[in-house]
Formats: sequence, C-alpha cells, structure tokens
Amino acid sequence: MDFTLITHYSWWFLTLCILLGAILAFLLYKNDKKLDEVNKFIKLTMFVLRMLSVSFIAFYLLSPFVKTITTTIQKPIIIIAHDNSESVLNYCKNNDYNLKLKELIASINQDFEIKEYSFGEKLQKGITEDYTDKETDIASALLEINENYYSDNVGALILATDGIYNKGNNPLYEAENMKFPIYTIALGDSSKIKDLAIQTVKYNNLVFLNNTFPLQVNLSAVKLKGEQTILSVYSGKKQLFRQNIIIDTDNYFKKINIELKAEKTGIIPLNIVVKTIKSEKNKNNNSKQIIVEVVDTKQKILILANSPHPDIAAIRESLKTNLNFETEYSLVRDFNKSIKKYNLVILHQLPSKTNAATSIFKQINNANIPALYILGKQSDLAKLNQLNKGLRIVKGSGTFDNVQGRLETEFKLFELNKNISEIAIQAPPLLSPFGEYRTPADAEILFYSTVKGIETKRPLIYFNNFKLSSNLKNGFVTGEGFWRWKLYDYKLNQNHFLFDEFINKTVKYLTLKVSKDRFKVKAEKIIQENRNVIFDAEVYNKSYELVVKEDVKLLIKDSEGKTYNYIFDKAGKTYTLDAGEFLPGNYSWTAETLIDEKANKKQGEFTIVPLNIEADNIVANHKLLYQLASRTGGNIVYPETMQSLKDSIISNNNIKPISYSEKKTEDFINIKFLFFVILLLISAEWLIRKLYGTV
Repeated sequence: MDFTLITHYSWWFLTLCILLGAILAFLLYKNDKKLDEVNKFIKLTMFVLRMLSVSFIAFYLLSPFVKTITTTIQKPIIIIAHDNSESVLNYCKNNDYNLKLKELIASINQDFEIKEYSFGEKLQKGITEDYTDKETDIASALLEINENYYSDNVGALILATDGIYNKGNNPLYEAENMKFPIYTIALGDSSKIKDLAIQTVKYNNLVFLNNTFPLQVNLSAVKLKGEQTILSVYSGKKQLFRQNIIIDTDNYFKKINIELKAEKTGIIPLNIVVKTIKSEKNKNNNSKQIIVEVVDTKQKILILANSPHPDIAAIRESLKTNLNFETEYSLVRDFNKSIKKYNLVILHQLPSKTNAATSIFKQINNANIPALYILGKQSDLAKLNQLNKGLRIVKGSGTFDNVQGRLETEFKLFELNKNISEIAIQAPPLLSPFGEYRTPADAEILFYSTVKGIETKRPLIYFNNFKLSSNLKNGFVTGEGFWRWKLYDYKLNQNHFLFDEFINKTVKYLTLKVSKDRFKVKAEKIIQENRNVIFDAEVYNKSYELVVKEDVKLLIKDSEGKTYNYIFDKAGKTYTLDAGEFLPGNYSWTAETLIDEKANKKQGEFTIVPLNIEADNIVANHKLLYQLASRTGGNIVYPETMQSLKDSIISNNNIKPISYSEKKTEDFINIKFLFFVILLLISAEWLIRKLYGTV
C-alpha cells in the first residue's frame, strides 16, 4: 500500500505548526513554579507531550488529506464443470475418477482460484457425484459459465464429460464465444459396442376417439448382423402390435410405421419394446414409454363464402395442420344444414351485395356461435352495420385501399410469433374498404392498417372483447387477399409455419368456450419425470371478477393410494402451486375451496412419464471434446492422465495473475486513529501533571 500525505499549503507551514507547539509549551512550563521540584526529565516529557498535541491540532487547520493506493493481485480462476448425468455413472464409479478429480483440484488449489460446478439438466454450484440427472445440456452450462465470468480473470475451464448431450444446442456453437481455453477430461467409452436400440418414437400426443393414429419407431442395431428380434407395442398387458425384425447389416437402421386405433378416451400409456439380444451390451434402450391423450370431440369449423376465393383455400390448408379442427366448406347459396353443430362459422364476404344470408345470421345468433367475418369487394357494408356485431364502417365511398398490416405489440388475447409482423408489412397488400371504422372501446386489435406507408388506427384484424357472463366472440378481417401472406411466408422461410400459426391461433381463440365456472384449476396432464408439477387456480365472485380470499387446498393421490396435501400460494389475483417432482406413474388430484361459504371441487389426473434418454446412447463422443478443446486453445486428456492438466495450465502463458490498483483519498481529520493519538498525548500530559500535583 502506498501512503501519501497532501496539503494545499506549503510544507513550511508544518515547521510553523511545530514551532507554535514548542512556543506554547515553553511559555507554559518556563515560569510554572509548581514544577520547580519536579525532575527535569519529567518536565521535558510534559513539554514534549504538550508541544506534540498543539502541533497536531495546528496541523489539522491546514486541512491535510491522505491519498492511498492499494494494489491487489488476483489469481487466475480455474472453473471445473463436472458431468453429473446418468450416462457417466458406471464409468465414474468403476475408474476412480472422483478420487483423481479431487487430487487434481488439490494440486492446483494453491496457484489458482477454483470454482466448482456440476451440470446435467442445468448448471449447479459444487461438484455433485450422485449421477442422477436425466438429461445433459452442455451448451447451456457453457453459456451460463461464460455469462457469469465474462469480466473476470478466468484462466481456463476444465470440462469433465463423456461428450453426450441430449438437450440444448451443439456445444461447439457456445464454445465460439468463450474467451478462455477449455480443457476436456474425456469420460466414458467411445468404442462402438453391440447394441440394439429404439432411438426415437414419433407420434401425436392428442388422438381422437375411434380414429387410427400413427407411430414411427426408429430402430437401430450395431454389430448385430444376422440376429433376430421382435418389436411389440403394449397398452398395459395387451399387445397391440408385433413385428419380427431381421438385422441384416452391422450398422442397421429402420423406420417402422405402425397404425393403432384409439378405442377409449383418457390418458393411454403405450410401451414400445424390442426383444433384447443376449450379446448386446446396453439393454436400457430397448424400450420406450409414450403417453397419448384420447379425446372424443373435435372443433367443427364451417366456412361459408359468397363465392370461391384463394383466401378460403389458404384457411382450409392451414387448419388441416391441426388435428383438433374438422373443417367444412360451402358456398352460402348451397348450404342447407343446421348451424348448431359447429363451434365457429367463418363468413367470407358475407353479408354480400348479392346475398344478405339473413337466415344464416339468425341461426348464428340463436345458437350463440362465434363468427369470423372477412370483408372484401363483395361485402355489403350497410347490411354488416345492421348486424350490430361490433364493427361499423361509415362514410365510405365504395372504394378500396391497398393496406399492409402493422402488428399491435400490446395484443393480449393469445401469443403470436412476432415474425408474422415482417410478413404483414412486406407482403403484397390486402384490399380493404375505405371509410371511417368504428369499433367498441374495448376492442382487441391484432393488426392495424398501413395505407401507402402511412400508419392508421383502422383495424385490419381485431376481436370484440367479451365478459365472462357471455361466451360469444367475434373476429373481423377487414380486407381480402391474405392468401398472399401464405405465399410470402414461403418465400421468406420455405414453409408456411408462421401463417399456419396465425390462422390456427385465431380459430383456436374464437372456438374456445368461455367457462362460467367460478372455480378453475389448470394443470398439465402429461409431464416428464424431471419436471415440476405446476397448478394454477382462479376464483371468481358473482360479478365474475377475480378474487383471492379463501384458501385453495389440493390433494394428490398416486396409484397405490398414497396421498399428498398442499395449499395453493396466493399470487396477486390468482393462485399457484409448485408441487415439485413426482416419480413416474399415474396420479389423480382434487382441488377444493369455499365460494360464498359453499364448497367447490375440481378433479383431474396427470401422468409422470419416465425419462430414459441418458440410456439411449452410452457411446462417448470424444470427437466433440477434442473439437471443444482445440478450437479454444485447450487440450483433451483422459482420467488416467488427468494430473497432466496442471502442467498444461501452468505452462500456458496466457493464464497469469492480474493486478489492479485502488486509489482512495480521505481527509486527514477523518482518520480516527490520529484523533486517539492526540487524545492520548493530552491525557498523558494531564495524568503526569496530576501525579505531581501541578493541576
């Protein structure tokens, strides 16, 4: 530490301060006859004490201050990230890896600052050695480490793993952002072994009653040429499918397509099993369990049009991507069915100038069915205004504007990918009636119209807001030609995902019935075993306003009858509960609360699905570890030579301590130590004078 005393006055003033102290002490003790018989040494001591105390006090009048410079040496940080996933369990337990890692840490602890972490599903502080993580996300661990130590003196990251990741991005992408080398410890065995495995099963979670639904099983086999096996699908003990498999190559791979029939509603667990072969080394990946939910209703959508139009084809194709929707299309002049069986009616340019469709609108009103109105050149705006559906277009001249869409970022009715905004503003324009648009005050605008680059407050797509006391919803698209959005989506992205999402979410919102129930509980039905079970609840008063007053209790029961009791947390105007993780199996739940002093109950069920992806692949990916090390300036070692990392790190000239200085300026008078020095001088002088009777 460097210490400097500074004052704004010349240092000659310090001599004057000492001189002042000496003069005052001399005048005091020269003619003090009480001290005539006191030893000269004692008198000299009192003289010096008085001189010093006066000189110090005089020096304070010069307003001195102290400048200090403190230099700190910071050791390089060595971060150790250890794989705690199931895939390294056997290797680490059988190869003294944990002991060798501790020896490595002890050997470098004196020269470096050590930070220890474990990773698998997520990054955690400290080295954990239970190897229970069900997933491995190396990229996320690298990202979090890089963010946490971005501005620190990190010398290196030691990454101990088998290189197998089954969650997140490719770790090489995250390694490109690292400013320090990665030294990898290669765990596991990278040699190919005899293995028969169900790699993946592709399927739809939602299935409809009495419909067939497909499964695609991807089966692989390594070094098992000439062997035979059997692939089966079970629901409980009932076998639903069986197929003999002959393995004809050492690198066998086959996609097996299976058609099953949904025969009952509810959550249906299915076990896909391939018969094990005696010579294979890993038998943990010979089965997979999936869960499908079978429901017995589809949302029925009716599209009525004044005449054929490309918009209708675009809507129908998008709705085909959602298995929950069943779509019918008809020209209005040909339609003669009952409206009551439909959940939503899409009205393309109706009422029109040639067809008022009076009976259709009467049926819609009587059945209280939501509707989506799409306007265009054929629309009769006067008749539309008379329907009182929430939109009025007045002062129109019969002309039309070419308009683009401008996404309203504060739209709250449902989430939509914000990239749809680029399509709406850049795609060829829609044709929209000119006029003054009048909408309810609580209208929810999804897109506003932009006319020739000028932003307007005219709604292009909007929805009437609604109260819980009514389940009627209406939506409006105030222009024709949005089939062009579908084509432009393909031009930008080589697919129709954004447009399909826009159509499906619009229809899903309009078909979703508003429950008048005053007690609602939401919970997922199918949950992976490493995920927490989350419940949300809402309670309404008679005016259908959210209230948080009484406790909401929850009871969860497993298949063996064991029960778990909880009470929801009150969060703002709603209730929430994190019940934590559960073991794989089937569970039922009952939620209960009081509303107006009456008991209200809700019941449901959920299934925890076992997660065994760590067993799918046990062949270590040492190539990835080599790439991580070489691209960042580190190197790869094996547990047997783990101690060589110490020499590699020490010999790296880029890994070295850094020093930084901290400057601090403080008024001299604020140094408490000096105050006590002056107090000590004065007190010592007073005590001596008191002792010799001169006070």
